[in-house]
Amino acid sequence: MTRDDLVKFARRDWVAIEDDKAQYWAARKQVMSPAEALRLGADLRRHAKTLRPDWPSDAERLADHETHSRVAKVLRAVARATR
Repeated sequence: MTRDDLVKFARRDWVAIEDDKAQYWAARKQVMSPAEALRLGADLRRHAKTLRPDWPSDAERLADHETHSRVAKVLRAVARATR
């Protein structure tokens, strides 16, 4: 890899790349089976664990649980309000 290669990489249109990825995944999720989605989630989890073997920490688990609890409470309230 040369200096020019690095400069070209750094100067890429990162916004366009992000947009392309978002479009790809939106289309992919439309046709993805539940089994594929679960495999993808498992792959992402394994990758995260290779980057951070301690992930998720107890504090992160607690924060995640609290978030899920708040969302569940709000969804229950919405369901009651729309009956």
